[in-house]
Amino acid sequence: MAIRNKGNLSELKARMNAVKVRIDRAIFFRLSFIGEKLVNYARSITADIGYTDQTGNLRSSTGYIIVKDGIVLKSDFDEIQGPVASIIDGKSVGLNHAISIALKHPVGYVLIVVAGMDYAFAVESRGKDVLTTTEYLANEEIPKELRKLREQIKRMKL
Repeated sequence: MAIRNKGNLSELKARMNAVKVRIDRAIFFRLSFIGEKLVNYARSITADIGYTDQTGNLRSSTGYIIVKDGIVLKSDFDEIQGPVASIIDGKSVGLNHAISIALKHPVGYVLIVVAGMDYAFAVESRGKDVLTTTEYLANEEIPKELRKLREQIKRMKL
């Protein structure tokens, strides 16, 4: 006895596409939530454990992008002015650095959080927190948020 399709194939395809769109939207919003949380934390690190802005470039270069299949869906980099003027645009440097990382991950969803100035590591090596505690926060929060995402997807009506 053969199995026969008694339903409408185009309806099935439309329904599956609608489910895919809902899942994509859930992934995007969850990654946005994580990115905002991490970057807000990184930008709010005070000078006692972090660093004091001079030009604002390092803090301006701190942000995130969300990429899907090599396409940037969202970026968040804010221009911060320090007490010393600079001709360098930290916001653009950070975005370009994040995009250069994204090029190495052409498939699937990717959340990239960066401090894009080339001297960020030097600041960290002097005992100032640029992204170190943000990384610790990410290691705690990302698994929690991915569990929430899985549960959200399971609850979706297919």
